[in-house]
Amino acid sequence: MRQRRVGLALGAALGLLSVAGCTGSDSGVAGGPSAAPVKGGTLHVLSTLDLEHLDPARNYVTSSQDVSRLIYRTLTTFAAAPGQAGGKIVPDLATDTGRPSDGARTWTFTLKPGVKFEDGRPITSADVKYGVERTFAAELPEGPPYARMWLVGGDSYKGPYKDPAGLASIETPDDNTVVFHLKQPVADFGSAASLPMFAPVPQDKDTGVNYDSRPFSSGPYKIDGFDPKKQLTLVRNTDWDPAADTVRKAMPDKVVIDLGLDAAVVDQRLIAGQGEDANAVAMEPIGPASVGRVLNDPRLKSRLVTGDSINTRYLSINTRHKPLDDVRVRQAVAYALDKDALRTTRGGPIAGDLATSLLPPSLGYPAEDPYPSKDGKGDPDKAKALLAEAGHASDLTLTLDAPATATGKAQAEAVQASLGRAGITVKINEISSSAFYSTVGNTSQEHDLVIAGWSPDWPGASTYLPIVFDGRLITAQGNNNYAQYDSPTVDAQIDTIAAMGDPAAAQAAYGQLAEQIMRDAPVVPFLWDKAPILVGPNVTGAYGQVAYVGRLDLVSLGLRK
Repeated sequence: MRQRRVGLALGAALGLLSVAGCTGSDSGVAGGPSAAPVKGGTLHVLSTLDLEHLDPARNYVTSSQDVSRLIYRTLTTFAAAPGQAGGKIVPDLATDTGRPSDGARTWTFTLKPGVKFEDGRPITSADVKYGVERTFAAELPEGPPYARMWLVGGDSYKGPYKDPAGLASIETPDDNTVVFHLKQPVADFGSAASLPMFAPVPQDKDTGVNYDSRPFSSGPYKIDGFDPKKQLTLVRNTDWDPAADTVRKAMPDKVVIDLGLDAAVVDQRLIAGQGEDANAVAMEPIGPASVGRVLNDPRLKSRLVTGDSINTRYLSINTRHKPLDDVRVRQAVAYALDKDALRTTRGGPIAGDLATSLLPPSLGYPAEDPYPSKDGKGDPDKAKALLAEAGHASDLTLTLDAPATATGKAQAEAVQASLGRAGITVKINEISSSAFYSTVGNTSQEHDLVIAGWSPDWPGASTYLPIVFDGRLITAQGNNNYAQYDSPTVDAQIDTIAAMGDPAAAQAAYGQLAEQIMRDAPVVPFLWDKAPILVGPNVTGAYGQVAYVGRLDLVSLGLRK
């Protein structure tokens, strides 16, 4: 993922693009529309992954963001709803989604009355300001780049640890008002304010890098215990006021998230649905080996919730490594890749549609296919011809970075086999899931190929192409442009689109830009996601949240009596 919801919105026209066709395929409530949750009980979440970061300054991975919405609140957030409605930005800590002025260069937010931290103290505008300022600290590098890109003075500010005077472009005229002054118009800044970086952090509770393991709660739950790679336990925050929060249901008394589990074991436990597993949900989609059994058993199928997403999975190619700096070699990889085999590792057609272009049809774009092959199985002959033309008919060896999970290993082996048919030797470098994005986001540690994915921070092409392909945003750490793709022509076009005032023109221009990037083949898209998630028989309120790659929206889950 990186199942990251990440992206940029860089101008007055941006963020105005709508989602088309992102309707959920589930009924909206696990167990049937009449299943009503009751307050109480312990919800169990079974995850094959670790939580890479909980610190709101560093939290930029979809699964971690889904969990963190239980712990802390942001100025705005996504609606708690299935399908396209889940992509709507709604007020959270703020009374509205922000009030722009000065041509969308100034944004003002007013905090709701009655919002508090877990110790009962009121949340103030100073806490929001400090939370954003922390994202500038070199010690906390993995978060989104919006603040340093947009805020006046953001290009030189070093964060509160080195500059405790703070950033003047974030004003707090009173305890309930925070004002952001931007260098340029940003029409959808209110959407950006849904990211964890806009969560409040009380300065006296900030423990620097250690804040990752115990962020202070502003949401319905607080951390009772966190053992990384093993378990996160959340209990009620008694100072959370449901009257001031229209998004979170907070039905269970406790939420226990088990981490780093074997994927097959998770499937087996939820299929059985016994004991505490009757009150459990999976964090990730069911595995390929379980698909047939679940779909062919009506009782199990009734507990399968399939959510749509706007995520594109792809193989990223490091354009700075030789001979991958030759476009013909990258195009050979694009032709050689067996996308159908990769989809099979994720469960087959139930996992989504084969991707042929960067922007998914769910964003309203046509499905172009510049590197076609029969049934998406790859064209090794075309790949061999391109490699011979580039002078690499038989000597090409590449290293692939992949998560050290069962699915990650299966995907890596599928890439290895399909590129091998074209004479490309692929070595697999497995990386712990808890450190995967930190590692591949370090330009000195990343290898030749990376299995990655991108889901916009909010629906629209403006939150996809710039951050993934703008060469000016490549950073030594926390890098999101895994291809390290640096095209002055593309960068100039990004700026041109940012200055457009016509949303329809911007949408069309992004489509043309995506086609231009695909000709350079810095990445090879292979899957437009769907997320089939299995839930226990006692779980209610389950639906796929489009903003979280189709995974369950944890804030709405409850249990039967």
